[in-house]
This record gives sequence, C-alpha cells and structure tokens, in this order.
Amino acid sequence: MAVGGAKLALLLIHILGVAGNGYSSLQENNYGSDDHEHRKKLISSLKSGFLIGYVFSSVSILTIFMSYCVPWARLIKRKGNEVMIKQPMMTSLMERQEKKRKEANKQRKRNKVKMKTPMMTSLMERQEKKRKEANIQISTSEKLIARISLAELQKATNSFDRGKVIGVGKTGTVYKAAHHHLRFTAVKRLFDFQHLEKQFLSELMILGKFRHKNIVPLLGFCLESRERLLVYQYMPNGNLYDWLHPVNGEPKNLEWHFRVNIAVGIARGLARLHNHNTLQLAHLNLSSSCILLDKHFEPRISNFGRAMHIMTSNARIFMANIEMGEWDLTKRDVHQLGVLLLELITGEDPLKNSEFYHSLEGKLVQNNCLLTVSAALYCAVDKSLLGQGFDREVLDFLKVACNCIQPIPNRRPTMVEVYKMLMAIKNTHPDILG
Repeated sequence: MAVGGAKLALLLIHILGVAGNGYSSLQENNYGSDDHEHRKKLISSLKSGFLIGYVFSSVSILTIFMSYCVPWARLIKRKGNEVMIKQPMMTSLMERQEKKRKEANKQRKRNKVKMKTPMMTSLMERQEKKRKEANIQISTSEKLIARISLAELQKATNSFDRGKVIGVGKTGTVYKAAHHHLRFTAVKRLFDFQHLEKQFLSELMILGKFRHKNIVPLLGFCLESRERLLVYQYMPNGNLYDWLHPVNGEPKNLEWHFRVNIAVGIARGLARLHNHNTLQLAHLNLSSSCILLDKHFEPRISNFGRAMHIMTSNARIFMANIEMGEWDLTKRDVHQLGVLLLELITGEDPLKNSEFYHSLEGKLVQNNCLLTVSAALYCAVDKSLLGQGFDREVLDFLKVACNCIQPIPNRRPTMVEVYKMLMAIKNTHPDILG
C-alpha cells in the first residue's frame, strides 16, 4: 500500500512539471501579444496549478492514511478478536483448575475425617469405659464407706476455715472436723478433682477394702459437683515427718522405743499389703509425711493415691518403663522403707539433704552392711539416741536399713523378712512397747 502511494505522488509531480513547462513555453511564444490575452492565459494557468495542488494534497493525505492508519486499525481489530476468543478459553481453564482444587481439598478433608474418626471413637470409648468403671467403684464403695454430704462437711469445718487446717500436702488440704456422730475426723479436700480423680478413686477403693491396725481408717467420702473429699480417722499426734523435723526448732524428742515401734508397725502394714489373700498392693509412695501417729504413737500408713495392684496390667505397664531389676514392685517399697529407717535413726530429711543420704548409702554398702562399724557412721546417728544404752540396737537397726537399700533389688529382703528383723530388735529391750 505504501509503495502504491509513492508511485502516485511521483506521477503528480511529473504532471506538475509538464504543466510548468507548458506555462513557460506559452509565455515565450506570446511575449508580444496584447495584455488582455496575456492576463487570461495567466489566470487560467494559475487555476490549473491550484487545482492540481489541491488534488495532489488530497491524494497524499489519503495515501498516508491508507498506508499507516488502516493497517494499524486492522491489527488492533485482529488482536481484539484474538483476545475475545482467548478470554472464554482462559476463564474456562481457570474454572476447571478451581474446581479441581476444591475437589482435592474436599478429598483431603474426607481422608482426615476417616483417619480421625477411629481415633476419636476409640478415645471416647475409653473415656466412657473409665466413667462407667468409676461409677461402679463409687457404687461399690458406698456399701463399705459412708457417703457424707458437702453441706455436712462444711458445717463440721466451719466452711473450711483456715483455723481448722492441720496439714497441706501435694494433693490437698487436711482440716480437723467435728461431727455429731463421728466425733473428731480429718477431712482431706483435694485441690483439682480433674487431675486427681484417679488418686481419689484409688484411696476410696483400697481403704474401703483394707482394714488393718497400721493402715489409716477411711470413714467417709464426699463427691459433689467439683468437690472430692475423703474423711479419715483423726490422728492426734500428727505425722512422723513433723516429729523428726520440728518447725522453727520446736523441741519434739522422739524416744528410741517409739522409733523402733513405729518402724515395726510400718513394716507390718506393708507386709500385709504385699501378701493379702485377694488384694496384693505396692504402696510406691512411702515417706515420713504419710505416716500418721495415733494417741499411742502407733503408725498408720496413708496416701494410697499411687498404689498399684501387683498383678494388674497397670503394674505390668509401669514395670515395663523401669529398669529390669525394679520389676518387683514390692522391692521398691522395701527400698523406700530403708530410706525411712535411715531418717528415723539420723533425723535428716531425705529430700532436703539428698547428698548426705547418697554418701551414707555408699558407706553402708562399702562396709558390707556394717560388719565393721566406722566412726563416720556413728557420727551420722541422731545424737539424742547415743549414750542411752541402745547402741547395740542402733547398730542392728542400721544393718536392717542397709539391707533394704541394696542397689540390686534381688538382694533386698522381702517386707515380711524386714518385719521379722525389726521385731527381733524390738524384743531385745523390755522398754519397747508393743
């Protein structure tokens, strides 16, 4: 198109050139004619030149428009058509991709639901099973232990008045309570029933079935709303820990015959637990703070929240998580009793002075259970026990403790054997009651 326009422009230039030459020749040939004729020819030539110039300008503009504007217009139109064709295709492609993405998300959610449903069902089944078992245990306990209302316990403790607090432990606060038919009791109010539900049920079931002179008697329980309370027989002499470790230096001298009698009673109670006809248990949480003392200083073992039936699946799971030598749960009780015997004879707190106990245990094992007595061991004995005529019994007491804390569990004696050894010490002195 541009080449054709150029050719047309050259042709017009040639025509103008010819016209100009004709005009020049006319001037030369008629130089001598009159003026009127000359003017007529001049005007005619001018008109022809203007006409030719107008035609040339119009043709040039038209040529330029056809050369540049029309192709661009066609190109834009063609591109617009292409866009109009492509846009539905892109929209359809995006819709298909979005549909695939949504379907993939739905499939993933369905897969997650399929995976979670068995887990959630299993969890809900276990929770429902535990709830039913708890209800059965509570129903069974009601036949053995009195169920007391929360209102009655609030009245007996003056709405759990701080002045009635006689002890605070890891699981709850203990209040001294006065009942019109039970006289004095100790009411244990658990801190958080959701986390301590297992401990509550354990104490309820074990103490509901066990009756022994060296195990604390459970007289009643309360289960209302978010409250879990246990009612025990009140022990006027508190717990053993407070006697061995007086607060603010308060003098509480526990004489030797009381200490031996307490050790014998603890061993007797644990031997009963380990060898019961139908309900064999391991305490697993023995310490001086859970040994209560009645008015005659007879020990009563308490805190059965961690106790386990020796032959149950729970015990097998527990034993699978500890060392091979600790599979016999009763030997763990024997070791804890050995530490308690050392606490009785040294007066040192095992929790606050663990380095002392590790050192003492090492010396006891090195001395082969005191076949030879060293001065360092005598220095560890509570000074109030020395020079009272019981030095030989003190030494025998240390031997029993040494046997109980043997590092290899199989070398430790049974609880029945420990009880017999302590009874032999008790029988060597007439001042020891029992």
